Amino acid sequence: MKIPKKLKEIFNNEPVHQLATSSKTGIPNISNVGAKYLLDDETIIIVDNYMVKTLSNIIENPVVSILLRTGKESYQIKGSCSYVTSGSLYEEAKKWMKSIGEKYPAKGVLKIKLEDIYNSNSGKGAGEKLQDLDN
Repeated sequence: MKIPKKLKEIFNNEPVHQLATSSKTGIPNISNVGAKYLLDDETIIIVDNYMVKTLSNIIENPVVSILLRTGKESYQIKGSCSYVTSGSLYEEAKKWMKSIGEKYPAKGVLKIKLEDIYNSNSGKGAGEKLQDLDN
């Protein structure tokens, strides 16, 4: 699934989003993520600077959810995540992170492939899966 233009704007304009993960045994975790960017219309990159529980969960269970929110408007993205610690994707993300500040270690990269997007707004259409929309 491709991320619609409206959601791209929310993703890019809001500084922090929430990333939800779960251990193999179902113990949930949620964390704020701000070191993020869109690699393309179907892939989100999040740089791991200080992840502990989140990283452990992703290694055990690569299914994640991200809440995009602006004001009272929100959407849930679900996807599968791989953890990257070498190669060009990692090197590019590390360079980007270092350009923001030397204090960020950029230990690895969460590469999230978008699979589904849901309306998380209240009222009509709440909880409904969005279909591929025109970008």
